[in-house]
Amino acid sequence: MYAISSKLYHQLATRLVELVADKGYYSGRLEFEFEGVWCELILSVFVYHQQQSDKWATRPAVVDMIPVWWEFHTSTDGDEMLNDMSFNELRDYIKSLL
Repeated sequence: MYAISSKLYHQLATRLVELVADKGYYSGRLEFEFEGVWCELILSVFVYHQQQSDKWATRPAVVDMIPVWWEFHTSTDGDEMLNDMSFNELRDYIKSLL
């Protein structure tokens, strides 16, 4: 079993927030390599935003995602490994990006 590290959760949350940006709903996939492991997240999610202000502008920021469907695959050299991915834990990392 491949254990999903806090570093991978953080990277996944960061990439996912960038991918969904200002969308209210997203359905698609996110693929990337992480420390020699190929990662693929297939998902359909509702995306929730909140206005965030800094000294230059006010913009919508992703504050939460509610999945309709998700799968997270990890593989090395084409061989898939079971993993312990938790979307609830990923949501915690997404919320921590604010």
